Amino acid sequence: MKPPIPIEQWFRDMAAPAELREMLDSDVFKLAAATLKEAAGPTFATLSSDPEANAMKQAWYAGYRDAFQDLEKLTQPKTTQNKLPQEWAHISLSNE
Repeated sequence: MKPPIPIEQWFRDMAAPAELREMLDSDVFKLAAATLKEAAGPTFATLSSDPEANAMKQAWYAGYRDAFQDLEKLTQPKTTQNKLPQEWAHISLSNE
């Protein structure tokens, strides 16, 4: 297994995003991800009377689900353009 690399280096490798896309499109991966999300999700049985404990469980679960979405993001090539949010569209990115 290779050690982690900087995100910029990931996107310089044109084969890695395509290979990851193939894995994520696999029916076995989709089933595994759905199974893990369902098994890890909070239920009435796992909720407690402590609101802080419930909030921590919900926050952890949100991060857990985000990891699967972040894998999807790694399959989409980064654009070289800097894009501003729509509400800042009136600001120019160039030094004109």
